[in-house]
Amino acid sequence: MDAKEYMDASLSFEKTKAYKHLIIAYEKQGLYSKALSLADEKRYYELGAKICLHINDLKQAAYFYSYFDPVHAAKLYRNLYCYYEAGYCYLSNLDPLNAIDMFRRCSDKTQRVHGLKEVSDYALVLYFSEAYESAFRIFLALDDYYSALECAQRMKEDKLIASCRLLIGYEEAEKCHYHFAAQCIEPFAPKKALIYYAKAGNYKEQVRLLLATNDYKKAIQVCLLHNDLNEAYQIASSYDPELLNF
Repeated sequence: MDAKEYMDASLSFEKTKAYKHLIIAYEKQGLYSKALSLADEKRYYELGAKICLHINDLKQAAYFYSYFDPVHAAKLYRNLYCYYEAGYCYLSNLDPLNAIDMFRRCSDKTQRVHGLKEVSDYALVLYFSEAYESAFRIFLALDDYYSALECAQRMKEDKLIASCRLLIGYEEAEKCHYHFAAQCIEPFAPKKALIYYAKAGNYKEQVRLLLATNDYKKAIQVCLLHNDLNEAYQIASSYDPELLNF
């Protein structure tokens, strides 16, 4: 068919609302913008994607693919460094971990924050649906250790609870919240907790923990370091009289 025949066919297809044929007719005439606009409006997404690939408009192709093949759309967006769009495609395909990876690559802070919040909201839906294991994995990937701890507690998984409390402790220590950090990790990493109590300037908690681990000599040394002679004497006389010779 020549150009005039396609033009005549277009008029006929438009009158009869044969939109798929009209889109193809537009494409044959090189009216790609009209073809793609109509494909989008009438939801001929696969046809729209095919046309986009033909004219090498990969970003627009990814847009059309997002409606019927979000994984392929995500790959196209990723190759184009459109990480925000790629993240949403992964999320629509119920692949939150890859979505997190994409959103974190966004150079635009607003997009990055908004995208990660969408994943967090999805994890909350899972949590309230009692899909605690899936929610746990997402919260952990988001570095939301408090929410991950909630999931671990719901699952009654002691190892996961311990891991989360350690992560919370280390995170709080990075914020210089040393006393709280020490409380979080004390049952699982007492030696590290001692360091945090020291950084918090709370020598009495150091002494308490040292006594709990039967390290009386070190407890006395801490008391002496802080000029607490009475406490040092009490410890020595209560636990090991030989330590009175410090």
